Amino acid sequence: MTTSDGREVYTRRDLMTKYGMSLSALEEWYRNRRWTGHPEAAGTAGLELVWDAAEWDHWYQERQNTTGLVTRADLEERHGLARSTLERLWALREENGHPAPVKTHDRVMYWDHDEWEAWYGEHKKRTQRRELQVDRSGNPDDLLTLAGAARVLGVTPVSIAHYPKRMPRGWPQPVQEEQLPSGRLRRWYRRADIWTYSETRTAAGPHRKHPSRKPRSEDTTDHTPD
Repeated sequence: MTTSDGREVYTRRDLMTKYGMSLSALEEWYRNRRWTGHPEAAGTAGLELVWDAAEWDHWYQERQNTTGLVTRADLEERHGLARSTLERLWALREENGHPAPVKTHDRVMYWDHDEWEAWYGEHKKRTQRRELQVDRSGNPDDLLTLAGAARVLGVTPVSIAHYPKRMPRGWPQPVQEEQLPSGRLRRWYRRADIWTYSETRTAAGPHRKHPSRKPRSEDTTDHTPD
C-alpha cells in the first residue's frame, strides 16, 4: 500500500492490483469525474496521482450499489415500454421533466425507481389529457387542410401554421398539394395520418421541431388557415 503524509493512498497501479481494473477504465472514470463522482486526487507520489484510500473505497462501494435503482432494461420489463419510447422520453427531458439518473455505471444509467414511477404517472396523465382533445370522428380517408388538421388535434390553426416549414417529428407528408392563384401551395392531409401523428405526439410529449427539407427561401406553403 502506498502512503502519503502518513495516510494510505492509492495509485492507479494499486487500484489495478486490488480491484483487477484496467488502466483505461480508471483514467476514464477520473477524466469524467464531473459525472462519475470520482474523488479528486489527494496529491502525487513521484509522478503518479494518488487518491485517499478510504475515500476511494467508499466511492467505489457506493458506485457498485444499485439497490432500489433501475435501468432502461428494468423499465422495459416493469412498465411494458419499448426501448425506443424510453430513449425518446429521455431525449425530450427538457420538455417533459424526465428525472436525471442517480448514477451512471459502465455507461449504463440508473434511476431511482420510485422517483421515475411517480414522474411517469404524472406524464401519462398529461399526455392522456392532450389525447382527449383529439377529434376521432369522421372518415379516415378524408382530406384535410392544415386548419382542418388543427381542428382534429384540438389546437388552434395558428399553433401548427409553421408545421409545413418546420416539421415536428412524426408529422405526415401531404397526400395532395394545390397551387393557389397567389403562387403558394396548400397541402392536404389524410385524416388517418393526423390521428397517427396525434398518437406519436402524445407518446412522449411535444417534439422538438426540425427544419423542413426545403430551404426557407423556397417555401411557398399557404400558411393562412382555411
